[in-house]
Amino acid sequence: MTCPSCGEPSAHRSHRSGIKDRVLHLFQMIPYRCRKCSKRFYAYRAGEKSSRLRTPEERKIMELRRRLRWKRSKRELLAYGFGTLLLIFIIYAAIQQRISSQ
Repeated sequence: MTCPSCGEPSAHRSHRSGIKDRVLHLFQMIPYRCRKCSKRFYAYRAGEKSSRLRTPEERKIMELRRRLRWKRSKRELLAYGFGTLLLIFIIYAAIQQRISSQ
């Protein structure tokens, strides 16, 4: 991340602390701190694609992470869907067996 104050590419994500950080997080504002000048600033999460704030390598890494996260989400969704269908089938079979035995 490039620091808007000194222009050095040495800013890193800072921990959220206090009510201000928590409120700004609701609006997708992430706190950063520069290692050179120690200035703390906020950037939109959407600013991850910004060529002014991010180096090309950082943008590539973030895009790769986003794709991997989406792949994992799709797999989890399929697993939960399959599990739900299996549970519904088991319940249906148990109900049918109980009805036929009466």
